[in-house]
Formats: sequence, C-alpha cells, structure tokens
Amino acid sequence: MQRRTFISASLGALGSVFFSPLLEAATIHKGWLNGFKDDQGRYGIAYIDESFNATPLVYTPIRLHGITKHPTKADIVAPARRPDMQMFVFDMERKALRIIESDEGRHFYGHGVYSTDGKLFYTTQNAYDEEKGVIGVYDVDQGYKKVAEWDSGGIGPHELRLYKNQLIIANGGILTHPDMGRAKLNIDSMAPNLTYLDLATGQINNQLSLPQDLHQLSIRHMDVTQDGTVFVGLQDQLEHRRDLPLVWKTQNGKLQEMTQPTEGWRIFNGYVGSVCANQNGLCVSSPRGNVVHFWGQKMKALAQKDVCGLAQCGKSDFLITTGAGTIMNFSHNGPHSALHFDNHCTAI
Repeated sequence: MQRRTFISASLGALGSVFFSPLLEAATIHKGWLNGFKDDQGRYGIAYIDESFNATPLVYTPIRLHGITKHPTKADIVAPARRPDMQMFVFDMERKALRIIESDEGRHFYGHGVYSTDGKLFYTTQNAYDEEKGVIGVYDVDQGYKKVAEWDSGGIGPHELRLYKNQLIIANGGILTHPDMGRAKLNIDSMAPNLTYLDLATGQINNQLSLPQDLHQLSIRHMDVTQDGTVFVGLQDQLEHRRDLPLVWKTQNGKLQEMTQPTEGWRIFNGYVGSVCANQNGLCVSSPRGNVVHFWGQKMKALAQKDVCGLAQCGKSDFLITTGAGTIMNFSHNGPHSALHFDNHCTAI
C-alpha cells in the first residue's frame, strides 16, 4: 500500500511535507541526493540512481540547501538556508519529520556533516548578536539534541568537512543578522578563513587565510581529499571585479591559488557554487558563469546553463546537475529531468 505522510503547519516553518510513495528507504543506497524545485513550485529532495534517473523523495514548501544522509540509518538532514532557525530531519523509513530549532540567538547556515560513526551531527551556525560563527554539535541517538557548541574560528561559516580527527570549516567572513535578512553588513572588514577544529575538544588547531588584498573573496564551499588536501571555492563580494582567483588549495601549510583557467577567472563570473575532488582531479561549478571547470592532467571547461550540483561519480568522474534538469557526467548525459536541481548534490 502506498503511504503518504502530511506534517501539520504547527510543526514550524516547513509547513506540510509530502513523502513520495515512489521510493522506500531500502531502495536508497548507491546514488545521489539533490534539492529541487518542480514546475508546480514545490521544493524537495530528489534521489538520483546510478542510471541518472531522478525521483522525488520528499516535497516541501521551502527551499533546501545542503542535504546529508546518515551513514547507516535512513535519516536525511537538511539545515535551513540562512537566516532560518530550523534543521529538518527526514526519517525515510518511518516517513516522518523532526524539526530541530536552533538555540536563542542562533540560525543555521545550510550545511552539516555527520561524524564518521554517525553518532553526532555538526552544523555551521550564526551567533548573530555576538557577531561570530559557531558549530552546533547534535547527538543523533538523543533525537538530535544539541550537546555542545564550538567557536567556528570566524564569521559566516558555511560548508564544512571531516578529515580524520578534525573538522574543517569554510568561514566565509560575511556578517549577517536575521533582522536584516541576507544583507551583508561588513564587506569592508570581512576576513574569511579556513579553520581546523579538533573533534575531541572543539579547539582550533590551525587557521589559513587569503592574502589581505583578497579579503573580500568569501570562502564558501570546499572538499578534502584522502591525503588531506583541501580545495576551496570563493565568491567575490565586489561586483565590479571578475578576474581574481576563485579556486585555491592547501599546500605546504598555506592556501595556494589554482592554475588560472585557460579562459581566465572571468568564466566564473565572480562565483563558485560547488567544489568536488576525486583521485583524478578537481571540479568546480559556477551557476552565474554557466560553467563547470576541471583541473586534472588537462584542464577543461564545460558550458552548462545554471549548473551547480557536483558529487563524486565512481572513483574518477563527477556527477553534475543543473537548474535546467540536466543530470550528467563528463562521459554522457542522463535522461532529462522535469526537476530543477538546486545548489548541492550529495553522493550516498
């Protein structure tokens, strides 16, 4: 029997949620998750299988951002896009929704990551009255109860990654306050950085920054390889500039800019939306530049309208999704989808 679950509007900002009857939790194994918007204006989470077919899992009335699946359970978590105060936990086995409210004076920044054993979930948050970023630590077995909070080491933390015993955080440097919507309040003084936190203590182990004259390039998205190399994608906060280096990597204890694309940094139109690395190289996307760029044995650029979602595809390729419904990798295109894919794609 097909099951549908509706969550009442009293549960919070997410309103009513429809769990699609087309897929059961047991079928969601290898593949990808991606936020979407459909032609009826509904948002949600799509499951993309290994043949690049996309099927909606959950329909929601609000837009989702970074989406993460638990390493062993059927939970899918999506912290709200800033400046909202909810984190959504979708239990795909029971077809149920749990809404986690942020603490007073905090809001979510749209990204999170599970610990390797799946017992904890870490999210980037804004402590807006204190004008600093924090990392919320949530205990999964206690119903995602918040059990700790750590200083992120900067302002405006966005994406984060685990590497061995450390949490690596992209502090974008942009100060916001929910009373001001998404207004950027400190462009002249912003100071982005890459911060390494010790998972055992929450203390800062190391921080890396851009050269001072590039302090208005916000460090937003990132990936880390098996050898600990971190790649970051930047977004220029000054509209009149489009030729500054927007992709960097860690090397010899510093941030080092990547080789400029053959077409120049202008191909990204000041904005990198997703970053993904594998054993063959690095791939970044720019929905404002309508381009995907790859660094490997050879550099290459692929024009693609409204492209942003990136994830590993096997050991040597990348899955690419777009707002136009394209699902592809560098080898072939999959079936065109009626869904308009949002910023981030996650391999599961």
